[in-house]
Amino acid sequence: MAKQRNRGRLARALLVAASLTALAAGGVRADELSDLNAQILEQPQDVSLNLSYARAAEAAGQTRLALVAYERILINDPSNAEARRGYERIRRAIEPGYTVMRVEAGARWDSNPRNLDAAEEEAVTGFARATLVDERRLGGARWRSVVDAELEQTPDIDELNYAYLGAQTGPMHYIGPHTAALPAIGGAVASLDDELYFTEVNLGVSFEGRGDGFSYWWRVRGGWRDFGEDFTADEGPYAELIGGVTAPQLLTDRDTLVVVPWVRWSDVEGSAFDFFDEYAPGQYVEYGLDAEYKFRLSDHVTIAAGARARQREFDQTSVGSDTRSDTYVAPNASVTLQNMLPCACDVRARYQHRINDSNDSAAEYEADQVSLSLISRF
Repeated sequence: MAKQRNRGRLARALLVAASLTALAAGGVRADELSDLNAQILEQPQDVSLNLSYARAAEAAGQTRLALVAYERILINDPSNAEARRGYERIRRAIEPGYTVMRVEAGARWDSNPRNLDAAEEEAVTGFARATLVDERRLGGARWRSVVDAELEQTPDIDELNYAYLGAQTGPMHYIGPHTAALPAIGGAVASLDDELYFTEVNLGVSFEGRGDGFSYWWRVRGGWRDFGEDFTADEGPYAELIGGVTAPQLLTDRDTLVVVPWVRWSDVEGSAFDFFDEYAPGQYVEYGLDAEYKFRLSDHVTIAAGARARQREFDQTSVGSDTRSDTYVAPNASVTLQNMLPCACDVRARYQHRINDSNDSAAEYEADQVSLSLISRF
């Protein structure tokens, strides 16, 4: 206990010394802050004195001095709400911009690529996906932009050739010590069978943050999609509410659980294609859940198991006087080898079994998928 007290005193003394050194170097409104510094030297654990100093330093534009003061408060009072808010606010303000990209490319075998009731063919699809995230300060605010791109080519079935490009951008607003709101505007364009599939505009707002040992996010978004002339779908709105929770070290220090629930509504007139699980044209409401449990066997091997479950209720009548109702379930498992190749990339092998149960027999299908891909981050 004595050693812990000594370490605490040493940490407080170092923080006070850092504050005084930075003040001497900065010289901005030093006359107004010097009295507070003198009092803090006499009573370094006084929370009210440190809060007054932090407020004055922040008002003077001395953000790093204020950050040191908030850190000093949190050493003595970790639950202090004002200090937590101030610390997070300043840390985010001085955090440098960054750009990161995740790229995945590989091949996928599917026993029923067209999602037909009576599957008579199989196919191999080459795919590539990339996500770029850029954050930086623009016009006095921190701004996040996200670009997603996807390409799928199935040589034996041209009608499954798919490409997608979408982007979103918007400012970040911090509404709590560990919570940010991100309003965004976006757009997208996609092709299917080497023809224009749809164009889209959307608006939304996301919230993200962290709690005690977990992180979370959720988003509400609405958009308008206009499908190409070569498809039976028309145009119309869609909306979604989707979120996610990531809980690392849930049972051990090597595991992570990720859960993503959602609700979607689509009012696009026309036929419903089932080639793609996330969005399909049609008039329906759906709700679903993605869940994945990951376990790190070693520094180089991670295994995972999970499932996607979705219930989709269509508005249009499809079976006698009943509306079409689909239940989709897709359990999966994967193995990821990390940093075992000369390239800075991971290798992932993944298996998925897909089942769609429907009161419309023509919409029922079952399929197996096996994929192998390389994943890299820049």
